This record gives sequence, structure tokens and C-alpha cells, in this order.
Amino acid sequence: MPESFAIKSQHSHTSNFLILLFLAMALMSALLNSTAPTPLYPFYQNELRLTSVSLSIIYGAYAAGVLISLLCVGNLTHRVSDLRYMIIPALFIVLTGAILFTIANSFMMLLFARLLAGIGTGALTGAANISLVKFGPGDQGKAAALIATLSFTTGLALGPILSGVAMQTNFHPTSFPFYVIMIFTFISLGGTLLTWHSSDNSVQKRVSEKHITPHSKSNSLKEGLRLTGISFFLCAASLFTCWAVAASLFAIGPTVSELLLNVHSRGVFGYVIAIYLIIAGISQILSRRVEAKHSLISGCIFQIISLFIFYISIELNSIVIACIGMAIAGYAYGAIFVGSATLINIISPKESHAKLLSLFYVIAYVANWVPVLLGIIIDHASLQLAVNLLFLISSVTFLILVIMIKYRNFKILQ
Repeated sequence: MPESFAIKSQHSHTSNFLILLFLAMALMSALLNSTAPTPLYPFYQNELRLTSVSLSIIYGAYAAGVLISLLCVGNLTHRVSDLRYMIIPALFIVLTGAILFTIANSFMMLLFARLLAGIGTGALTGAANISLVKFGPGDQGKAAALIATLSFTTGLALGPILSGVAMQTNFHPTSFPFYVIMIFTFISLGGTLLTWHSSDNSVQKRVSEKHITPHSKSNSLKEGLRLTGISFFLCAASLFTCWAVAASLFAIGPTVSELLLNVHSRGVFGYVIAIYLIIAGISQILSRRVEAKHSLISGCIFQIISLFIFYISIELNSIVIACIGMAIAGYAYGAIFVGSATLINIISPKESHAKLLSLFYVIAYVANWVPVLLGIIIDHASLQLAVNLLFLISSVTFLILVIMIKYRNFKILQ
């Protein structure tokens, strides 16, 4: 009898390990699809004769897709007993987006491909994260958080590397990266179907039920905002400004590197973005060990420093200085993300925590549309003016946030 139990236990551990592996691959595939197009934007712009506004709208379509998922299917993750019914369709959407990228030859096709990539990622993220907790080692979600962070970082960083290599070697630059994404998606899709059995769903149901908050008067968003006060908006504004800078670097960065830094080597910007994202991922892991308020303040300060370094790099026409700025910005991104999200978790009342957290991410994702404003400035004025305004406004905003956060008491309401 003990031997039979040991065999079953070993089989269960092996099965859970495989499910975790394929879930991690699924997250990585989705995030690959979000950053792989970044180094290709100048290529699309030249080949399809797109304006800067059109290009930034294509970039922002991904955020629109994620927001659609957050608003439409986000709440379902805690109510669906078998999360395969969310994960499998989400992977098919990611796959469809990748296929569209390989054949895209117009503004509308690129826009729709980015939109699908965002919808797939948004729908997949919540369900996959809950599933990681379920199949993890029972350590209150610590392993799940680490796996999710590593999957996100790997996917985000590998995307621009694939595109960079394809562009430098001129090996089907607009299709090769997306064929790789399709392969990873197929593997994670097949693996999830084969290793996740119906018998696992009884546990899943119990896990999901833990996340359902009973309806009460005090769980309204309005009440949550009243109790958290300005503290919520300071955290949201910090992440919004940080993501606005990151989105702008991704959307107009290739054009800036070519026209203002005289970098004409194909694919180089992809490698720089990959380094930025790797540092951001490492920063997120390390920042979890730091007090949240300190992490947020240091992130904002280092973001100001990075923006100043970016300005100097353009004035001196130095790609080396720009790379230093990207490295510092990567650290700042991770510190601001972890610090602000952790503070939201600390200050939010239990009853309205989920709604406040959703609003927090919705505000952050809206920042991905800031490059559209920059695109308008570029088309009607100049790239230099757009960059200078981005650096100036962001720096002043971060400085105000540092002062306000430093003297703000983030009370624990849970």
C-alpha cells in the first residue's frame, strides 16, 4: 500500500512538473509575440510607407487587446472551474496573431495582428498564473511568481533578439521570428492538452473558490478608492509614467537610434531592448526583497537619471551612453513595477483589492498609447522635439512623484 501511494505521488509530481513547464512555455510564447515586432517597426514603416502616428497606433493595439481581455474575461478566471477552457483558446489567439504577422502586408493586418497578440496575452496571463499556483509546490505561490517572472522576462527578451538576428542576417525578418513563436505555441498547446487531465480540476475548483470574494457593500471600487486616497493614484501614476517611457522607447526607439544616434546596423536595437528587458526582469526579482516604498522611490530616481543620460547620448551622438541609459532604465522599470504593485497590495482593503488592482493595471496599460501623441509631434514637427518633450515631461513627473511618495504614509488597510 505505501509503495502504491509512493508511485502515485511520484507520477503526480512528474505530471505537475510537465504542466508547469508547458504553462511557462505558454506565457513565454505570448510575451514573445509582444516584443518580436519592435525592431521591425522601421522596416514596416519603410516598406508600407506608414506615418509615425500609424506606427504608434500599431504598437498601441497590443495594449488595447490586453485591456479588452482584462475588462471582458479577467473576472472569469476565478469562476471557471476548468481553466483549460481559457488557456487553450488564448493560445489559439496568440497563434493566429503570429500567423497574421507572417503574411501582414498592410496597416490593417499589422494592427489586427497586434490586437490579437494583446487579447491572447491578456486572456492567458490570469488563467496561467492561477494554474501555476495550483500545480506549484504549495509554497503560497512563491514558486508560481518566480516561474511567471522568468517566463515573462525570457519571452520579452527573446522576442527582439529573434527579430534582431533575422534582420542582421536578412533571413526572412518579417516571418522567421513568428514561425518560432508558432512552434513554441504549438508545443505548449499540445503539452497542456496531453498533461492536464480532467481529474486535476477538483483541486482547481477549490483554488478558484478561494479567490472569489463574497459580494458586499464595501467591495465597490468607489469605496476602495476612498479608503486608499491619494496613495493609490501615486502608485498608479508612477507605473503609468514608467510604462509610458518604456512604450515610447520601444515604439520610436528604432527611429531614434537610426536618425539621432546614427546606428544603421540592422538588429542592434533589438539586442539593446533585450538587455533592457533582462535587466528589468532581474530588477523585479531583486526588488521583492526591498521595502516597497524604498523600491518605488529608487526606481523613480533612477528613471530620472536614465532620461538625463538619454538626453546626453543624443546630444553627444553616442550609442554607448544610450546603452548605459537603457541599462539604468531597465533597473528603474523593475523597481517601480514591484514597488508600486506591492504598495497597492498593502494599502488595498481586502474586499475591494481585486477591483483596485484591475484599475491599477488598466491605468498602466493606457500608457502604451502615449507614443501616439509622440507620433503626431514627429509627423507635424520633428523627432527631436518629440524626444525632448518625452524626457522633460517624464523627468518632471517623476521628480514630483518622488517628493510626494517620500512624505506619504502608506497605511496597511488589510
